[in-house]
Amino acid sequence: MRQYSTLLLLSIAAFTCYGQGKLVTTVALVGKVHSASVDRPGDVYVVMEDGLIRKFDLNGKEIAFKKFNTPPTLFDPRDGTLSFAWFRGTKRLMHLSPDMSEITEEQIHAEFAISPWQVCPSKNELWILDSADLSLKQTTGRVTTVGSDVSWPGAKPAIKEISYMREYQNFLFILDQGVGIHMFNNLGRKIRQIDEKNLPWFSFLGEELYYMKSQSIHMMDLYTGESRDMPLPYSCQFALLTDQRMILVREGTLEFFEFTP
Repeated sequence: MRQYSTLLLLSIAAFTCYGQGKLVTTVALVGKVHSASVDRPGDVYVVMEDGLIRKFDLNGKEIAFKKFNTPPTLFDPRDGTLSFAWFRGTKRLMHLSPDMSEITEEQIHAEFAISPWQVCPSKNELWILDSADLSLKQTTGRVTTVGSDVSWPGAKPAIKEISYMREYQNFLFILDQGVGIHMFNNLGRKIRQIDEKNLPWFSFLGEELYYMKSQSIHMMDLYTGESRDMPLPYSCQFALLTDQRMILVREGTLEFFEFTP
């Protein structure tokens, strides 16, 4: 027991050295968490398995919520002015206003993608991964025109392993549970692969991509490739970073810490 306590204190001390400050607040969560993310201003979104999406400010105050029958296949809060939700089962996507009210809804028809597996926003356009032929399609935001259609390069991934997709700083990132993270340029050409199997999620802070590895956050500069590791005080399901907060999500709780990048 004494050895365990010593290791925990050392872990917390190391974590503090990377800019983590005091605990700001703890929020209780009822049910299982499906996904968690942050928008550019720093608000936090927690998607529950029952389809409830809860939005919190940097101090842990709930400021909006939206309930769906099922959780979105992919949820991207973007810059907070228009959150994006994609539902594979119904082939529909939604844009949600800051108060999480539904403002637009669109259907992806077969002439644009026979079997859309993942869909994510791209400025005023969309990226679609079509599982019918494993191609990447970029369409207008109103899904009226296909601007580009690129076949998947090299070895084809198992489509069920593709669990997430997001555009960031003109790059497209696709999470492949069987391989890692595929990185494409804005023309849909693959430029890099991060070999880390079974990653549950990834996110971004500034010019760095980060994901959880063991009990730490692994951060990689998108342009130089330089990487660093930041230890976590305990194991959790998600660890999200903003320029002011570290948010740790584990079963039953959402904890906000002061944080300096």
